[in-house]
Amino acid sequence: MRGEGAFNPASGFGEDYRRFYDLDLGQQCFDVHWGSERLVAQRFAPASAPKGTAVVVHGYYDHVGLYGHLIRYLLGRGFAVLAYDQPGHGLSTGERATIASFDLYVDALQAVLAATEEPLPRPLCAVGQSMGGAVLMERLMRPAAPAFDKTVLLAPLVRPKGWPLARLALPLARPFLTRLPREAPSNSTDTTFLAFLREDPLQTWSLPVQWATALARWIRRFEAHPPTNQRVIVVQGGRDGTVDARHNLAVLQRLFKVELLEIPGARHHLVNESPATQRQMLAFLDARL
Repeated sequence: MRGEGAFNPASGFGEDYRRFYDLDLGQQCFDVHWGSERLVAQRFAPASAPKGTAVVVHGYYDHVGLYGHLIRYLLGRGFAVLAYDQPGHGLSTGERATIASFDLYVDALQAVLAATEEPLPRPLCAVGQSMGGAVLMERLMRPAAPAFDKTVLLAPLVRPKGWPLARLALPLARPFLTRLPREAPSNSTDTTFLAFLREDPLQTWSLPVQWATALARWIRRFEAHPPTNQRVIVVQGGRDGTVDARHNLAVLQRLFKVELLEIPGARHHLVNESPATQRQMLAFLDARL
């Protein structure tokens, strides 16, 4: 059960981490040196010979420790799993929850993929939640990047909810503020998960203006892309109060060939939604992965 014992982030990956996040699955943890930063990655092996690899890319404010449900599902389907903490998140270094450019998130993913000591078993799938989906979509726009065989986007981020007003306020805030307070999340119908987030020592409780500025630049560029022939699998909650789902799905359906599951009662954090929502989402993925 998540939340058992105590975890001090300074202790890094170890027994306390695995107990606190209920993520003791015999995984290998390794560091990826990326410029002046250190990215912490974890590689999980299924019980028998893997039938492929799933790369998990977490969302904003998240880290690998919150993705146990998804990782167990993928292992149970025979996939090896590679997951990592994005720059400024979780156990990875970097200024908390910010980045100068969204391109750096894609570069960090590339660095993790390149650092694996053994070849990743094919087929190679990628699963991105929220901002992790934005990272995967931006990577799809890099023709030189080796392609994933399948790309799954869970509540993918393009525009956040209320973006038109936030975009207007951003230039006014930038000269005076560097960070804005973050409210307690309500991004799941699973109240146990929301309570755990409030006690999670790897959470960041502010929104850096630099990150919002980088997001604004990325949105302008991403929405200007011409359509592609790339295929993506998308799951979206109907009660998502974090991203502007209607707008974002329209953008995705213009840019990609989209296979979509909409779950009317689900909120944003689909990998930590109610058991009923997770069953519906995973049954949909079963037929496609």
